[in-house]
Amino acid sequence: MKEKLVLGSAGKMHPDAVTVDIEALNNPDIVHDLNVCPWPFKDNAFSNIIAHHVLEHLNDLSCMKELHRICKKEGVIYIEVPHHTSWCANTPFHKLHFNYFAFNGYIKGETTWLKSVKFKCIKKEISFHKYYRMFFLHKLFNRYPKAYERFFCYLFPAEFLKVWLTPVKDV
Repeated sequence: MKEKLVLGSAGKMHPDAVTVDIEALNNPDIVHDLNVCPWPFKDNAFSNIIAHHVLEHLNDLSCMKELHRICKKEGVIYIEVPHHTSWCANTPFHKLHFNYFAFNGYIKGETTWLKSVKFKCIKKEISFHKYYRMFFLHKLFNRYPKAYERFFCYLFPAEFLKVWLTPVKDV
């Protein structure tokens, strides 16, 4: 069995991975609505999970429990979503919006009311258009994300939020 999972394949070929999409016309390996839990996978089935521009289309983040369940203990989950200030964040198909701190409730050690599954954050970054990168603003804003989100996000809109997580599991 393949140990890589691509959620929302959008018709792209991934011969080394199991692909899932809600749309059968995209020819995924599995047609499934990710809003419907549980997902059709065994516990600890994948060591690499990619959710590239898919979570913003879901009704809520209950998918985090499923990602935790199907990812192996040492596995890596890569999530990329539009930042809430991105030009592409506010479309009729996007239900959720994300800033730098959107996943903090799921990260072990962060202060939160959320008592759900936990992950270790390997890396987190906001990406910016190349013109902002020319002036190294991406380095400044990723170093001081709270100041960015509070004071500068609408002056210097970001493009995407990228997060790398690994599940925290007792077993």
